[in-house]
Amino acid sequence: MSSSRHRSKRNTHLLGTPLVALVITLFAFGVARAQIGGGLDPTGTGGQHSIHGRIYYPSGRRSDRRVMVKLETYNSGELSVMSDANGSFTFSGLIPGNYVVVLDAGDEYEPVREPVYIDSEGNTSRIGIKLPIVPRSYTVQIALQLKHGKASKAGVFEATLASVPEAARDHYLQALEQLKLGDNKKAVEELNAAISGYDNFPLALNLLGVLYLRSGLAGKAAQVFEKSTRLTPQDFPARLHYGIALLNLRRYGDAEKEFRIALGINNSIATAHMYLGITLAVQRKLEEGERELQTAIDSKSPEVALAHRYLGGIFLERRDYKHAAAELETYLKLAPKATDASVLQQTIKDLHSRS
Repeated sequence: MSSSRHRSKRNTHLLGTPLVALVITLFAFGVARAQIGGGLDPTGTGGQHSIHGRIYYPSGRRSDRRVMVKLETYNSGELSVMSDANGSFTFSGLIPGNYVVVLDAGDEYEPVREPVYIDSEGNTSRIGIKLPIVPRSYTVQIALQLKHGKASKAGVFEATLASVPEAARDHYLQALEQLKLGDNKKAVEELNAAISGYDNFPLALNLLGVLYLRSGLAGKAAQVFEKSTRLTPQDFPARLHYGIALLNLRRYGDAEKEFRIALGINNSIATAHMYLGITLAVQRKLEEGERELQTAIDSKSPEVALAHRYLGGIFLERRDYKHAAAELETYLKLAPKATDASVLQQTIKDLHSRS
């Protein structure tokens, strides 16, 4: 009986870890890892985080040609990648720190420099429970502007802003400015002001939901994303973020539903497979959870380290101690600064002694 109770406690530690610090993305994801060369930088700076972006021309449409996008870093020099045919790009494998996305689309357009700050991991513990550090994603939307003398009065906003009432649009743009200044609280206020005057505004809803998630307010985030997905049911990022919010709230059945819808929209995003796998694992749907986690791992994406942790938990549930230890070892190699690394290292030793 004592051994059974001990095993149950250890399994809960691996599979039931609260997910308050889940990876958070702004607006959109770039292309999948399988599309290297089409908007994805596979090198990075030795970390687990990523920056995703979209490029829009003054008409509001996405870019119809590939352009060079650079990422300036203070510690690792300069990275570069070509955008894909849809105007999307991704820099992955990034460590925390200050970055600048740099874009020069040619003589007709103003050059763009967008600062991005990736927060340091810090201590994500809540009520005494240490949480694993997980990769985070940040998104920039680049609306190109024609240089002075070439710009038409109509064309500096992306298509989704063209039909938005002026007051709501101004609040939204002010929110973006506040984010650049690092004032998330003020950005939230501006977004709420935008939505209060015009609630048919998915772009503002999505950004507000993401900021709530980053602040640990999963309940508010879920409410916002529920509204957004009603307005734009085929929006992949909104569905994925809604699922993440529900997962944080431990509404596992609802989260599973949203992740399945998201994957129905875009089946190529490894993090979506990872989150569905985690959701299935904590519900003890082990066989399907293993398949989804393995799909995420097979992508070779640097953003799915947590999949190894939960796959290890599944193997532990099955008393497959050898494979459980191997997955946890892989997780710690990918996330060596995990806040509970010492606990997991002891778990690995115990598993090796049993196998």
